[in-house]
Amino acid sequence: MTITKKAKAYHEKMFPGYVSGFLATDPEFIERFDNFAFDEVVNCDDLDDKTRFMAIIATLLGCQGMDEFCAMLPAAMNFGVTPVEIKEIVYQATAYLGIGRVFPFLKITNEVLAEKGIFLPLEGQATTTTENRLEAGIQAQVDIFGEDMREFYKSGPEESRHINYWLTDNCFGDYYTRKGLDYRQREMITFCFLAAQGGCEPQLTSHAAANMRIGNDKAFLIKIISQCLPYIGYPRSLNALRCVNDACKMKEEFQMNNKRNEIFKTGAPLPEMYSKYFIGQAYLQPLTDKGGPIANVTFEPGCRNNWHIHHKGGQILLCTEGRGWYQAWGEEPRELHPGDVVNIPPEVKHWHGAAKDSWFAHLAVEIPAEGASNEWLEPVDDELYGKLK
Repeated sequence: MTITKKAKAYHEKMFPGYVSGFLATDPEFIERFDNFAFDEVVNCDDLDDKTRFMAIIATLLGCQGMDEFCAMLPAAMNFGVTPVEIKEIVYQATAYLGIGRVFPFLKITNEVLAEKGIFLPLEGQATTTTENRLEAGIQAQVDIFGEDMREFYKSGPEESRHINYWLTDNCFGDYYTRKGLDYRQREMITFCFLAAQGGCEPQLTSHAAANMRIGNDKAFLIKIISQCLPYIGYPRSLNALRCVNDACKMKEEFQMNNKRNEIFKTGAPLPEMYSKYFIGQAYLQPLTDKGGPIANVTFEPGCRNNWHIHHKGGQILLCTEGRGWYQAWGEEPRELHPGDVVNIPPEVKHWHGAAKDSWFAHLAVEIPAEGASNEWLEPVDDELYGKLK
């Protein structure tokens, strides 16, 4: 067996000019590993390289793979993972692994960055203070897990309630509120920390559900598990897959127990060509393309689309279910209820979606125009959305 051309090419992108010493001492092993990890695995899906390496270095933290972590940091930077993003992954790992297991990785990170000529310390990313970290942590938990988490820091038996308080003000108030990574990236790396450790299945299931709630759907999580499998092996990867499936089952049971007043069918989950522009899960049911396309769009609680612009042809929203929001650029958000109508002229930057605690559905009526197109822009700021009641 020889190393495939694809594996060689990917290895060269990761480590330009580097030849593994294992080719001399363990040729059969390294050929099979490289062909699997750097050809079969990396080419099994369309996950982008930057996300792949953010997941890999988080996974190596979780499984305590120090030597491989040291080797993979330069590779991650070659694929666009920034020093700030690397540091944020390491910092957040402290909440899930403890400083005893993270400290050696912090030293490795500093050594690798120094070798790259990067001046330390990096620019600060903290957004909270001693005075507001609890409030900010509460909001982060609500944004990610839902409104039920607002009073979580007060919950639990009196003798252990302080741990839930710390989870809110320390884990979420100190780390999740930092700049450098967004909520979706932070939940993805948390999923990797937990999957790589083993023995954290209840927390892993909870964070799988949180990932799906804010837009990292089941297909995405399976891609993450697949890309990290060479670094944690099959047992932990299969455990992670089971937790994802358990989270999906819980979600389905919740939906069955919370039937909605649907006027039109919910439809299928958005295809990836659209879902990548949404935070959270939305569904699409085309109704007609006669005269002008009309579709029913349903948003799960907390789901919203990115800012976007309809060029040349506008859009009309006819609200049919639940509670949601619409906002045009430069204007205050408008709360939406069944029966409300939103006229969106061409060239207006805007977003719309569900309230944090409610499903929301509307008919999207496209206004035909020659050369009409949609321009998708940046996600709605988490802080802005978090302030909507």
